[in-house]
Amino acid sequence: MMKRLQSAQKQPNFKQADFSTFRHSPSNSSTKMLYPFSRTQPAFGRVLKTGFPWLFEQTWIGPAVWKSKLYDGILPALVMILLTLLFNLLSLPVEIVFGLPGLLIYTLVILAGGVFALGKCIQMRFNEITRAWYGVVSGLLLWFAVNTAGRLGEAAVSMEVQAVMLLLAMLVIMTLWKTVFPIGIRFLVLVFLINWTLRFWLSVHAFLAVDFEFFRWSYYFSGFIALSALIFFLMWMFFKAESRIHHLWAAVGVWFCALLVMIIFFQMPLG
Repeated sequence: MMKRLQSAQKQPNFKQADFSTFRHSPSNSSTKMLYPFSRTQPAFGRVLKTGFPWLFEQTWIGPAVWKSKLYDGILPALVMILLTLLFNLLSLPVEIVFGLPGLLIYTLVILAGGVFALGKCIQMRFNEITRAWYGVVSGLLLWFAVNTAGRLGEAAVSMEVQAVMLLLAMLVIMTLWKTVFPIGIRFLVLVFLINWTLRFWLSVHAFLAVDFEFFRWSYYFSGFIALSALIFFLMWMFFKAESRIHHLWAAVGVWFCALLVMIIFFQMPLG
């Protein structure tokens, strides 16, 4: 037995054959044949992306993105416009038919809906876009409740007091925007603040247009600015916005600009 082992070790090319099998592995050669450009593919892709970036831009094409633009952009804007028209036009018939008690009940129902949506927009068990939707609805309903409650009494607030209160609200919101407010509350306060600012701006123009011709022209000029901003928000929604939250932010801008255009050019009542 020992003689056979010694004779086998003395055979030529024994070690060379063993090492050659590992040095020239067939798997490496087959890999090179199947993927001849595997090492140069990343650099080649970078060249293509540098020369033709629009070929690799996937943020504004595809069925999923267009579905988000429809359901998270156009649909919320239409819902907000319809809700604004509904509640602004419904409060006057309720007051005429049912009087102040009916208007009070109407206000309390809207307030309850706004508080319910407020509770939903801060619950973390919902995803981000759902909480943002609840924040939009809550901001609308709470503003409608505050706006309708102004008809229940005879007390009136002067322009100076309204300006100070609006400025204070803006400063508080700007301070707490990023550090305290979650996404649902951000949409709530933005929608509420837009309605409040729009109401105050229209009241100031109506008050000053009696004595100053400039404010009559600026009133209609702001309508053209709102129309231009409406086109801008639509283009940003369709060609620049990348996420569902961005589409919803654009929807708020579309709603505000469309609301201002309808008020100025079509004499839509503001409640």
